[in-house]
Amino acid sequence: MSQTALKSDTLHENLVRELSRMAPGEKFMTVRDIMRRYNVSQLIVDRAVNRLCKDGKLVSFARRGLFVPQFVRPAPAEQPTLLVAVPDWVSPDIDEIKAELERLAPLHPETRLLLHRFDYRYAIPPELPLAAENVRLLLLMPGRVDTLEARDIEALNIFRKNGPVMVLCHHLNNFNVPSVGLDDMFAGNCAAHHLYHAGHRKIAVLMSEPQSSVILDRVNGVLNYARLHGMQAELIDCEIPGGEVPLERVYRKMSRIIEQGFDFTALAGVSGDSLAGALNACHNHGLAIPAQLSIVTIGNLRTTELFYPPLDTICVGIGRQVSDAVEQLLASKNESVLVPPELVKRGSVRIISE
Repeated sequence: MSQTALKSDTLHENLVRELSRMAPGEKFMTVRDIMRRYNVSQLIVDRAVNRLCKDGKLVSFARRGLFVPQFVRPAPAEQPTLLVAVPDWVSPDIDEIKAELERLAPLHPETRLLLHRFDYRYAIPPELPLAAENVRLLLLMPGRVDTLEARDIEALNIFRKNGPVMVLCHHLNNFNVPSVGLDDMFAGNCAAHHLYHAGHRKIAVLMSEPQSSVILDRVNGVLNYARLHGMQAELIDCEIPGGEVPLERVYRKMSRIIEQGFDFTALAGVSGDSLAGALNACHNHGLAIPAQLSIVTIGNLRTTELFYPPLDTICVGIGRQVSDAVEQLLASKNESVLVPPELVKRGSVRIISE
């Protein structure tokens, strides 16, 4: 056997082991990632990957990459699975969910914690590998929650017949489904409270995401606190349509605000991801943060830490939400949980005199 064939066979065995630990529909490593990780040439990788694709263990999509097929291996019958189903989109929140499941797995050896990605175009996935993966408990993060259709409710009811279901990051109170999520109204209160105690009395809240119950609760949390404490609060609605990447609209909206002039001293954001558009507008117009404009946002700590400057953040606590949800499901508790927000200061809010 040639050295190339031998290396290809060895790599094939290693990749099969990698695949055995992954969920159906999950994105696999890129060719370059495999080359770096196993220190092999592209020829070796191509041979091994082509073999896996031919055997149906991998699927390749043009311009998207390699993915685990949707059909899955059966789980051991004696080991029940807690399936965590999330939309298949690129997000720091999804990365944090995956990391938290990896941390929790050794603490619950009696139950397999499995991450499953579904088509993000669905609010509720039409089907999940419940039987194939021996799923007994389901933690579901909906793709959206404010436009549920009849098929979404039907799918949700089917899942509930299989076993306990809990919703992650959203609240479906109208459907009597227990959930674990951030106390979004209180998170908005916390953002406004932070600005108030730093001396700011004229603020703006940036609605940089499509309107949803989560976003509206955060916005109203800021506005209600401001009214209660005699602050002047302006709502900047970027009018983001559902399904659209908001960064460009947010950038253009904030640019117009800056060019027209404004009198607020601080900006409260309701999403760390989309706030990047406003932050770029400030930088490109020479607006110094926090000297000329203070900013605090509700968001993911890993995202807002990478901004310049790093932003004061009301942490959404995705990891905490996952941990609490897993504990609730494993303890057979049918109760919703509100995770309290936490303020992390990084110096993006200037203290001013009243």
